[in-house]
Amino acid sequence: MAEADSDFDAFQPYYDIMVNWEGRIGHEAPFFQRALASVSAQRVLDCACGTGHHVRLFARWGMEAVGSDIAESMVEQARADAREEGSPVRFEVADFRNLPGHFPHPFDAVTCTGNSLPLVGSADGMRQALAGMHDVLRADGLLILDTLNFARIPEGRTVIEDPQVRRVDDREILFVKILRKTRRLCDITILVLEKQAGEWSKLQTHDRAWAAGRSELEAMLSDAGFNRIQFYGGYEPKPFDTDTSRHLLVVARREKASP
Repeated sequence: MAEADSDFDAFQPYYDIMVNWEGRIGHEAPFFQRALASVSAQRVLDCACGTGHHVRLFARWGMEAVGSDIAESMVEQARADAREEGSPVRFEVADFRNLPGHFPHPFDAVTCTGNSLPLVGSADGMRQALAGMHDVLRADGLLILDTLNFARIPEGRTVIEDPQVRRVDDREILFVKILRKTRRLCDITILVLEKQAGEWSKLQTHDRAWAAGRSELEAMLSDAGFNRIQFYGGYEPKPFDTDTSRHLLVVARREKASP
């Protein structure tokens, strides 16, 4: 989810409808298992957690799982879903630019997926968020980031991704994601068209992402105090390719304290 002022509170009722969560979690889970096992993670924070699917996944693996999101409506839904599942997780309304102010005790791992980090909309905002993620990790703790690969989005052209159609009871819902990159910024619009009882309604959300590429993100991570930075083009995992990878997946470690 976004970690800046946006329309995503209004979008919350559609969030779990748009994403095929069963398929997504099934695809991503092996990657997370391997990565978290590499640091023997027992305490994990998923910031920009949305409605908490990854948090509940980590809890099912026996971890102490915590989620945070700036959108209060997302956190409310995450708490409700966790109660229904009987999941022993904690959710907080928190901006990931101020994680240390909410979480004084260190985590073994921090995750931030779904292109959430760039949605702060500026390089300074990304640096601030990464610094906070660093500060809530233990020494040699793990960070996992997932952003869009902005390098493959043509400059100055409107890119319309394939529409996603969902049917819920008597509702037919069409999701269309529209991207337009101008220099260092990328406008991201999600158009939701819903048909119910023969009547159409429309919801449009808009956000603006800082279109950081691999080299800039690597420099930000290094400046924040991360090392052993690895890049992937997907959760398979597969190598990152600037021209073809849709996503830029990052795994990094907080530097160990000096002896």
